[in-house]
Amino acid sequence: MSESIKIYIQDLFRYLEIYETNYAAFETEAFFQTYNGIFAVFQALRQQRDKAVDVDRVFLEKIKQSPLSSSDLRQFTIQVMITFFESEADTDGTSNQAYLYCRDLRPVKRDAAFFEEHLVPILLREGSLNNNLKLNDFFLKEISRYINKFARATKADISPEQFDALPGHHKLLELSRRRLDLGDQLVKDRNSLEFQLQRIGVFNKLSEKNKTFDHYLREWHYLITTSFWARLKSSLSELWGKFKGLFKSFNYFRLSLVQRKPAYLFYGLIIIIFILLAIYVPMKWNSYSLEKYQHFEKQAAETQQAISK
Repeated sequence: MSESIKIYIQDLFRYLEIYETNYAAFETEAFFQTYNGIFAVFQALRQQRDKAVDVDRVFLEKIKQSPLSSSDLRQFTIQVMITFFESEADTDGTSNQAYLYCRDLRPVKRDAAFFEEHLVPILLREGSLNNNLKLNDFFLKEISRYINKFARATKADISPEQFDALPGHHKLLELSRRRLDLGDQLVKDRNSLEFQLQRIGVFNKLSEKNKTFDHYLREWHYLITTSFWARLKSSLSELWGKFKGLFKSFNYFRLSLVQRKPAYLFYGLIIIIFILLAIYVPMKWNSYSLEKYQHFEKQAAETQQAISK
């Protein structure tokens, strides 16, 4: 296994060189396969300490060959992978030399803080990773996965106000972490943060930040793209359904009237109906009276003409 993972590591750094020197020849899917092939052995290296130390040595040699700042992909790949390697495979502090070398290059030493405050803003910057959205998606998930597993759990009960107070890049990271931890259908749950944010238009506003934000929010189906009239029709249909439901059961109707919102809805509709009737009835009566008067005039004129003859 040690020799095979060394080959994978060599291939990984070869892909980084291709990305930096000849991007047109860069193969995204092959890069993913190589990255995941290396990651797959991290757990096994926990029990194979000699091999873990050997892999750590190979990592360190390859990392030192080029500055991490050579490209955004090099920085993301090495910093994220080597941090996972240290967390997953290094159980006794003997296979962490590559990690320590990379950590010393960071402006922020704590892993999660470095990811959040340094890597994520670069990742979400427009044009990041040569606009390769597959790479962008991949590393956002990797960073989210690391923070969820090794830093802190997601808060299922975060409020819209708390979410709004987060910086822009933290907002997208938080949404990504929640999707990994709580599922990718949160926007359909009426009690979820995502559902509330969608209803009040937060996602549409957030999508205006740049194309990367817009990409993720569309990819996750968080943006409302229907027209105003379609949304109005949907809201009125929902309101009408609730109103009809009031009368399906007398007990439910009576219970609803003691609840604030349903009571406001019911009495509000009653008031609107009476106002409309107050306008409609006089108009209808005036129209009826005018019609009768015109008919009477016509009959009188016809009678007068008949007498004259």
